[in-house]
Amino acid sequence: MTAAWMTAILLSAAMVVASVRLILWHRSASAPSPRRLIALLLLQPVCGILLFLTLFPPATTMSSDALRIATRGTSRLAAGPMVLLPEAPDIGAGEHVPDLATALRRHPGTSEIIVLGDGLPPRDMEAARRVAVRFEPRPLRQGISHVAPPTLVAPGSSFSLGGQLSALPRTTVELLDPAGQVTDSVQADADGRFALTGTARAAGAVLFTLRVRDGRRTIEQANVPLLVVDSPAPRLLILSAAPNAEVKYLRRWAADAGFAVTTQMSAGGGIALGDAPIAMDGATLRRFDAAIVDDRSWAARRGVLMDAARNGLGLILHPSGPIDATTRGQWQALGFGLTGKGGVAPLALPKPLAPTIARTRQGIGSDDRPADLALPDEMLPEISRLGLTPEGESAVPLLRDAGGVTLAAWRAVGSGRVALFTGIDSYALTLTGHRALHGDWWSAMLATVARPAPGMTPITTPGWAGERMILCGLTAPAEVEGPDGRMANLLPVAGCGAFWPEQAGWHQLRRAGDDQATPFYVQPANALPVMRAARDRDAMLMLRPPASGDKAAMGKPVPGSPWPFAIGWLLASALLWWLERARVGRAPAPQSAR
Repeated sequence: MTAAWMTAILLSAAMVVASVRLILWHRSASAPSPRRLIALLLLQPVCGILLFLTLFPPATTMSSDALRIATRGTSRLAAGPMVLLPEAPDIGAGEHVPDLATALRRHPGTSEIIVLGDGLPPRDMEAARRVAVRFEPRPLRQGISHVAPPTLVAPGSSFSLGGQLSALPRTTVELLDPAGQVTDSVQADADGRFALTGTARAAGAVLFTLRVRDGRRTIEQANVPLLVVDSPAPRLLILSAAPNAEVKYLRRWAADAGFAVTTQMSAGGGIALGDAPIAMDGATLRRFDAAIVDDRSWAARRGVLMDAARNGLGLILHPSGPIDATTRGQWQALGFGLTGKGGVAPLALPKPLAPTIARTRQGIGSDDRPADLALPDEMLPEISRLGLTPEGESAVPLLRDAGGVTLAAWRAVGSGRVALFTGIDSYALTLTGHRALHGDWWSAMLATVARPAPGMTPITTPGWAGERMILCGLTAPAEVEGPDGRMANLLPVAGCGAFWPEQAGWHQLRRAGDDQATPFYVQPANALPVMRAARDRDAMLMLRPPASGDKAAMGKPVPGSPWPFAIGWLLASALLWWLERARVGRAPAPQSAR
């Protein structure tokens, strides 16, 4: 008979004796409580079972040639032999190694590793591909698990920032500009996803702030780097069959946004208005990056415009009113499945922004009507759209109104892009308190379809101080200048070089033969911990798991950790001790007669 069996028999006998004692005590007590007796009888076997599991914890399966690797977030109650990486907490016993490759060299023949905690950092991913990896990810803590900032933004233009929260549904997320002013505030959806909008100001490397709040309490706050690059003014061509308010306000917005605008309008009878007439041929259109064309101008120049789009010109088509069957068929032939009743339909607008956010985004007062058309509210124009939805298998939705109806979609045509916008009188947005929305819509469409301009290649890989980064796109030795001015040399291998940032802040990547440095931001070591854990977890799940037929996967049993059972036994024993001595269920002591 083994020691485990003997201990189990002794504990069972002790539980039986204790239960009999409780029953006898219950019968002799005055005004006994059945609930008290049931609770005491149930706690007896619970204490006995937990004590047995503490003395003889259940075995876990581990191969004789498998290494247990402790990483960041490993429980301090973990027991058994293991290898401690530098990120692992100080849990006492264990072999300390600088990285996984060193551990594998010290233990030759290892074919499987068991990773504890949050997972291996990027430094050890290459070494982990040589062995089978057993990893059970833990649920992420509350915090920011993903942030997707824009790569490059032009000065004065708006941008969108998306992300996701972990275990924080319906939580308020705010975006603060470098001056600390709230530019946008939204509530995350049930899955924690959110999208925020901001406006870039002067060119340079700036830091916005992402803040997650629960009421007045700030849950997490992190820096969001943004590169505002002043590039040559995009060249925009606006074609309209007649002068109208849509062209007037669109030209005004484009000029304020930094576009080099050329307008061509027809007044009938061969009379042209706008800028100096230009020849509408392929050579002329190659000088432009994008063109905005209404339905009647499209009908007259369809062939030359499509040839220019195939050669890289960004083309935005929009109706000036209800379209005829011919135009509808031509736009459907471009890949836009126009569905709906046709005609004109109302356009659903979002709720107005809070006054402070509106002033921050627009830089003006709450009433943004231009001085030359300050109409009373009852005379303001209505905002409408074409009663057709530009959807289709090859079309990508670009804009939606507040009701979820697709307003704009785009598709690739040759080396260029064509977008279809169904808004008829978007200029009215500037007269009804939605000037920022008018700019956001046209800025999003032009940024999507316009011919790309040559410029710097941004570094989108997030980095943390004290952790290795991989910088790619290197054709020759390069240098990185830190925030303190110190230089670090990069020796590229297969076009990429490793860099270990020592401090947080903006760094400058200087490539040989390139006079323009590429700024990139390094987060502090303690910033965005949930995002780092999510990155490591996702990378771990892509590693090779042990197969069912592997010798290492079959493994052998080893004793597990007794600490969870010991803590449970201690709590159950304390509850049993208190319940036996408490006055719960006992009759009150009789009062002596005076």
